[in-house]
Amino acid sequence: MISFRIKLTCVVLVFLLPLFAMAQFDKPFAKVGTVKISGSVSIPRSIMRDSIKVWISVPQPFTGDVGVYKVPLDFKGQFALNVNTETNISRCVISTDININNQVTMLLQSGQESTISFGYNDDGVINRLKTNYNAGFTDAELIDAQNQFNNMINERSGKPMEPLYNKDFSVFVDHTNSVLLRKRSILDRTTVLSKKMKDIQFKDFSLATYYNDVFNYHTVMVFNYSATNNHKMPDSTDIKTPVRKDYIFLKNLDLNNPMNLYCFSYPTFTQELLRNNTLNIPRIGDTPIHEWTKTIKAIIGDLTGFDKGQFYDMLISNAYAMQFDLELKPLTNTQLQNITQYYKGSELQKILLKKNQEVADMARLKEEMVLNTTPDVSPEALMNAIIARYKGKTVVVDFWATWCAPCLEAIKASREYKKQLADKDVVFVYISSPSSPKKLWEKHIQGIGGQQFYLTQKEWNYLLDTFHFSGIPSYLIFDNKGVLKHQFTAYPGNELMQKKIESVAGVQ
Repeated sequence: MISFRIKLTCVVLVFLLPLFAMAQFDKPFAKVGTVKISGSVSIPRSIMRDSIKVWISVPQPFTGDVGVYKVPLDFKGQFALNVNTETNISRCVISTDININNQVTMLLQSGQESTISFGYNDDGVINRLKTNYNAGFTDAELIDAQNQFNNMINERSGKPMEPLYNKDFSVFVDHTNSVLLRKRSILDRTTVLSKKMKDIQFKDFSLATYYNDVFNYHTVMVFNYSATNNHKMPDSTDIKTPVRKDYIFLKNLDLNNPMNLYCFSYPTFTQELLRNNTLNIPRIGDTPIHEWTKTIKAIIGDLTGFDKGQFYDMLISNAYAMQFDLELKPLTNTQLQNITQYYKGSELQKILLKKNQEVADMARLKEEMVLNTTPDVSPEALMNAIIARYKGKTVVVDFWATWCAPCLEAIKASREYKKQLADKDVVFVYISSPSSPKKLWEKHIQGIGGQQFYLTQKEWNYLLDTFHFSGIPSYLIFDNKGVLKHQFTAYPGNELMQKKIESVAGVQ
């Protein structure tokens, strides 16, 4: 097993190291800016709709976010909008309502206007694209890059799942790397993408795989145990707990490479690292940055193989971003002073202060948070007892968890439409359970607001079973008489969610 592990690691490095060679041109770095994007979309009459929006997703790595922008096409099929960027060159994706998952790639230069035109065939697939800046990529690979990324996601080996829960953590890391090698072969088979685009897409996919699977080891191993033991659930002793030294695999991920800034998954990877229970990195709070980084280097310096560089700037900025995101809390005066003293007017300081102003504006509109005690009734009577507290109001119930990424993304997105329902007698009730660690839950709800309930596992299970929910996020919408009008799983998007609520609330 040892020889296999070394061999596999070396092969993975062969794929990751070429990113060093790319760093000499089109090298991204921190730079706050705004880009005006204008363009046109050609849509055949056979698939034309009355109202079509353009969707653009722009990574904002240093504040741990992906900016999602949407703008309607005018009657000529044209659009224009401004987007925020945090790097001198940003790799974004663009699509429309025709098929929001048929995305094409676009490169943006900070402070420079970008133009794009693209068109669909009769099957609703984008087959034409032209931009005024392509960073050396061909039109064909800008069209096909995201398709190949999706092919990596959808590829399966077809082999039965093997038990991994009873093996060392390093064996699971080896397994993850072997899966990545298989996924890489998908990219290698295509002749459309350049080596540079293949390396970026593979890096993006690899970082996402690590934070989804390796950082989420316990949850993945519970599933592995269940799938290989006739759907039984494991005892607490059935799954090994990783320790800090097990994270030595971080050395192979080339985390200091500036080309990581092209990756959508880089900021999420960074924030998941900051949240990781095994590494147990402390929150930054009001700690001076140089003191905090000293602590961080003592924890992960030997695991990453370096103690300076871009990745530490990512850790610092995303440590503040977690406060923005989790608590919707602006920087304190001490934090502002710490940032000013450490960054001395640099681009990273400008990025953080700009984001801080956005958070301060949102915080003023945040719904008041109320921490509720669970009604002392039987599980059968629980939902009625909760709803009864809000007589005369439309009630939206959100089942969520701190570990559920789609839940958190939906809650974050919902801030936009909640502003428009602020005076419409609509109450938002959030229900969670012990699967969300209590201390982490308490942090999250500060930024969520609304009516918060923390149920027992028995109560949670009963409610999900009662409403036939098999996953989260799941939602219930009651009218002002307490009658259930809608129930559904998976967030439908802001527009549809707002329409559902307004239809129940009688908003014109």
